[in-house]
Amino acid sequence: MPPVFGVGSATKREMYIGQLNINSIDPKGSYQFFRRGTGKPFPPDITPDTGDAKPQGGEIPFGTESLGQGAPVGWKWNSLMDTGVDIRINFGQAFFIGAVCLELTGRSGVAAVEVFSLAGESGAHNNTLTCVGRLDAGSGHLLNGEITVPIGVWAATLVVRLQADLKDIVISKLAVIGAEADEPDVYPTPKSLRYQEGELPLSALKAIMIPASDSAAAPAPTPTTAAAAADVEFVASFIKERLRECFGVDLPIITSSGQAPSAIPSANPAAPEGTITIALDAAIKPNGYGVRVHAGGVELVASQRIGLLYAAETLVQLAQKGTVPFCEVDDEPRCEVRGFHFGLPPREEIPFMKRLIRYVLIPMRYNTIFIEFAGGMRFDRHPEISEAWVQGNRAAAAGLQPKFPHGDMVAGGELLEKDEVREFVAYCKQFGFEVIPEVQSFGHTQYITYAHPEIAEVAEEAVKEKKLDTRLADQPPSTHYYHTYCPLHEKSYEIIYDIIDEIVEVVRPERYVHMGHDEIYQIGLCPRCQGKDHAELYELHVRRMYEYLAKKGLKMMIWCDMLQPTERYKTHPARERLPRDIVLLDFIWYFHFDLDLEDNLLPYGYKIIMGNMYSSHYPRFEQRIAKEGMIGGEVSTWCRCDEYTLAKKGKIFDLLYSAEMLWSETYDSRAREIYTAWITKRLPRLRDELRGIAKPFGHQFTSRAISLPALPASSALPAALAEALQRTPTTLWSCSFDFTNAQRLTTTPIEVPVRANYDKLVFLHATANNAMRIAWQPLKEVGRYIVRYADGSQVEIPVEYAGNICVYTRRYGQPLPQQYYRHQGYIATYWGDPLLQAKTGDGRDVTALGFEWVNPHPEREIAAILCCGNGETDADILLLGISGINI
Repeated sequence: MPPVFGVGSATKREMYIGQLNINSIDPKGSYQFFRRGTGKPFPPDITPDTGDAKPQGGEIPFGTESLGQGAPVGWKWNSLMDTGVDIRINFGQAFFIGAVCLELTGRSGVAAVEVFSLAGESGAHNNTLTCVGRLDAGSGHLLNGEITVPIGVWAATLVVRLQADLKDIVISKLAVIGAEADEPDVYPTPKSLRYQEGELPLSALKAIMIPASDSAAAPAPTPTTAAAAADVEFVASFIKERLRECFGVDLPIITSSGQAPSAIPSANPAAPEGTITIALDAAIKPNGYGVRVHAGGVELVASQRIGLLYAAETLVQLAQKGTVPFCEVDDEPRCEVRGFHFGLPPREEIPFMKRLIRYVLIPMRYNTIFIEFAGGMRFDRHPEISEAWVQGNRAAAAGLQPKFPHGDMVAGGELLEKDEVREFVAYCKQFGFEVIPEVQSFGHTQYITYAHPEIAEVAEEAVKEKKLDTRLADQPPSTHYYHTYCPLHEKSYEIIYDIIDEIVEVVRPERYVHMGHDEIYQIGLCPRCQGKDHAELYELHVRRMYEYLAKKGLKMMIWCDMLQPTERYKTHPARERLPRDIVLLDFIWYFHFDLDLEDNLLPYGYKIIMGNMYSSHYPRFEQRIAKEGMIGGEVSTWCRCDEYTLAKKGKIFDLLYSAEMLWSETYDSRAREIYTAWITKRLPRLRDELRGIAKPFGHQFTSRAISLPALPASSALPAALAEALQRTPTTLWSCSFDFTNAQRLTTTPIEVPVRANYDKLVFLHATANNAMRIAWQPLKEVGRYIVRYADGSQVEIPVEYAGNICVYTRRYGQPLPQQYYRHQGYIATYWGDPLLQAKTGDGRDVTALGFEWVNPHPEREIAAILCCGNGETDADILLLGISGINI
């Protein structure tokens, strides 16, 4: 049940997000039906929506009407003809509106849905309507079934206009999804956040207090108490560093007296005023935590180290404005497993990946890290595998042979030494993450068969390479490499056991090893296996891996596509015979948007993780995650681990969005526009943190508008963008712009005089049309900005569609809906912020991104910037302005 809240409270309220047209929101709202574009009441004539209200067009309070209770209401075609109906919804206060969601029943339909915000008194019929969203059926068609209209504006009154076309209109559901704010105090949304009157200035904080581990009153240390003490001390140091990073506050760490380091009460009477106390409480659920802020200080409590870190990051979020509101936070995760899957990072990107873990995974409350190894770590027992891995990847990079499968994604196609991997894993584990190594076995074993072709699963006649329709399937790797090893060749087991031994020795996993077993394209082909039952071959291999890990006290995870009856494989009968404590990762959901594939496996008693759980495309999440046996999800990269590549593929945005899905019980997939707005506000600082250049919150920077040269004759902007620009202030997100000479770039460069030093430049721009975004391929360059320094040197900045620029008609954060883009569903969500977001007169989106470029040479004076398109597409660059930033 959503909380009841009122506007007049002096105490800050727990923020509500969800359906607004319900009766548990105070002040209570209402709605009315009118004939399109008039103040003339138009009550339904199919199922009268009267409830407790008068039928003749009076205001109907939320919760009393038939529609709000799930009963359909509608209008006959001959009372509508080709006009329509307006549903005027008055909320009684302004909300940030994310979307309007409708469901039309039966054979009813509409030509279009338009949504307007209403300025002025909601009861007046002649006030200004501003179109803030629309969905059109297109010529000769009608909209029916479920309809969602994205909005993304503040409004106290909406008018939902249904355009008729000689069809009945019958509505079974109407939900307006919104929130009280476009930026929450805490994200992901906590289970409970209760505010009290008052706030604590950061200047009132004097110290971080931990229990004294050497107190005479404390019992003799045990491994448990020693571990508890280590957890608390680590978190205290973490908080000290975060407060210094984020606020420039340097607090000492002090110890209490006479208390052991475990089971400390949440309220510590011994704590002096102005202290942050840290406590472990075994009664709190795993990964859960609590935060208490009051006049005396702050209390952080959890049952585990990682939960205390979540509490610390919650404190940082609450304190962003320099004061911390008095509040109580009690939080715990929705999902047991909240994972991130990536390959071993290249050596030069290990520092970046550490920052990603620290500044994304911890604040976003992930708890599990899956690391794919392939051939990216040196194997002492099999140097021939390591040598072949490097040789194969380098030959592929040189164009001498096809791309090495998973080569670039794991260690950048090179080798990490064991000590490097060990140190990186230790870095992850120190925060409390469970690190699960993925050892590819049976399938995706080219890293083994390239060095050992004698064990490859190959037919006597070569298998011909097939090109698949990648809208519907993932393209198998080149048959230049042997994808699978033979499950009946004993040498296969000798090698894979050795690899398991070496990886387990380095990682020292806590519970699980992920053993792959996906996409086994070649099975039952070689002379040993020919004629054998595929399911029996698969089961044999799974069991041998399972039993080998069991001897080490470890359990097993595998991908489960081979166990799904929907696929072309013949191995699914094995699901009836495998050990039920094998955890399955289901990733082929994205081949079957219409099916809940987990239902093929849950009845057998398996636990399932949503594998490759991409927030851009995963359907029916709320219903599916609630099923017994569904224990979480993981976001996968399938690409090289570096800032540019992860940003290009939308993975950083995906991590932030998926965090809300996996953590919060209140996640509502209809609220996408709201979550996107929340994430947008966090990205500028996150970029600086990932680059290692973040300043404390509140740090002031200066901005100066850099004027563009006079407009050439052919530089006209699209009319909708030009009109939106006239209504746009020249300061956006504290960045100053001069829009006087906003223009369309051509292949002839314009020269923008600068003659100043800047730490950053922000280019406010968009494209006139979209350019092709081909999955797994480089982004399309549509032009260049060339920064020329006074000393004659220069830096060239590629302007890449779907990376740092996008078409002006595209709403920021809107997923690419087609199944083809399942792995890379977000474009232009990292390098550029949506500084300009507007609506056309008919409710269509207008967006321009502020692409932030960090100057690698801030000590050099910038003489000028040359800007041009390249003429290779019709995605002309629309350069609206440039802002110079000094931090």
